[in-house]
Amino acid sequence: MRFTVFTPTFNRAHTLSRPYESLCAQAFRDFEWLIVDDGSQDGTREQVARWMAAGDITIRYLWQENGGKHRAFNRGVREARGELFVPLDSDDWCTPDALARFDAHWSAIPSARRALFSGVGCLCRDEAGQIVGAPFPASPLDASLFALLRARQLVGEKWGCHRTDLLQAEPFPEFAGEKFVPEALVWNRLARGRLMRFVNEPLRIYADSSDGLTASLLRVRCA
Repeated sequence: MRFTVFTPTFNRAHTLSRPYESLCAQAFRDFEWLIVDDGSQDGTREQVARWMAAGDITIRYLWQENGGKHRAFNRGVREARGELFVPLDSDDWCTPDALARFDAHWSAIPSARRALFSGVGCLCRDEAGQIVGAPFPASPLDASLFALLRARQLVGEKWGCHRTDLLQAEPFPEFAGEKFVPEALVWNRLARGRLMRFVNEPLRIYADSSDGLTASLLRVRCA
């Protein structure tokens, strides 16, 4: 399987239709939607069961006691069956060609060089169609995350996919009683000694919800 699209959720039944509908619209179909429910009590389980019964896309649903997004993420990575892992928040959409474009860009990296790359990064846009932040300095651009940060060329919300095997080797640390770990910890670990292919294509529609947490590839703010 090419992709695991992963959505962590906690009492977000009122927004989960956004990723669901956008995944049903995907032109590229070699993917699973893996939902890790971090203890919801709002009917999320029943809603997802109806979608699973409809059979429009492959859905796997896992429930766990509330422990924080990083624990849900770790479980999603452990359970993922796709070669590439695509985090998609419970209140966001992706464009109908998002997975097809990720597949095309990943496949365009010569197989002999692919081990040097952790994944593909792209732009986000808001619900009004405006790019969030700034484009990459070139597209496609093969570069390290740290190089872009040093050059102050990584501005605003970004999205993308990573190799599942690398994520499995670099889980979030889990501490008793701690329900929050910064996402940058994992992304920075994956960036060490590796490249990404960055493209100026807005493939995710970013909903800046006041009650939501991002599962984006990168959350970076540069002045």
